[in-house]
Amino acid sequence: MRKLMFLCRRRPDITHDEYAEKVLRGHVPLALRHHPTMRHYVVNIVARALTPGASEIDSIGELSFDTLEDYRERLYDSPEGEATIHEDVVGFMGGADSYECTAHVHRKPDGWVVGRTTPGVKLVSGIKRKPDMTHEQFVEHWLGSHVPLALKQGDGLAHYVTNVVDSRLSEAGEDFDGIAEIGFASQDDMRMQLFGDPDRSKVVAEDNDRFIGSMRAWLAVEHPQK
Repeated sequence: MRKLMFLCRRRPDITHDEYAEKVLRGHVPLALRHHPTMRHYVVNIVARALTPGASEIDSIGELSFDTLEDYRERLYDSPEGEATIHEDVVGFMGGADSYECTAHVHRKPDGWVVGRTTPGVKLVSGIKRKPDMTHEQFVEHWLGSHVPLALKQGDGLAHYVTNVVDSRLSEAGEDFDGIAEIGFASQDDMRMQLFGDPDRSKVVAEDNDRFIGSMRAWLAVEHPQK
């Protein structure tokens, strides 16, 4: 399974709320109708950036296909469907950075239901490795050392997915090595997990320093579609 992550920006002449409405009420039904090879589809509407330097984006799309060729060569059901999608996208999309990923699901929330907003809050983080590490070394530490540590310390985690970036598909965009999805049942759970226990937070932060060079993070609301 190939997972594609899209960090999307709205057109400058519409508001964030208008963008979200056009995506969820207008674009999603068209995508479900005209993308026959799409296996999974999640739209995360961004509430705000949480880290300095994080670009202003409006949504993060997650689309999964059996193969990358299903996306590149068999995305549309017909030429008419392709034209319909393109006409719709130009009405709200200002740009998007796209990444091909391998997803590793470590914890899936109980409230995840297609067609319903997932309860709680979600963090999406684009991660770059330390300059003295290779991508392979980053992945080995992330999956082999950090994930078990985060799960052990993270009793408040309702949702945890690590997406290893295999390639950047767009010309623009940061060279992320991974994109993490971390969900919490509530804002209070998020605060307690990240800041409630200094000793626990210190253990995770110290391990972050071993392999993370920089991070961009956004708070988002998850909308599963397929």
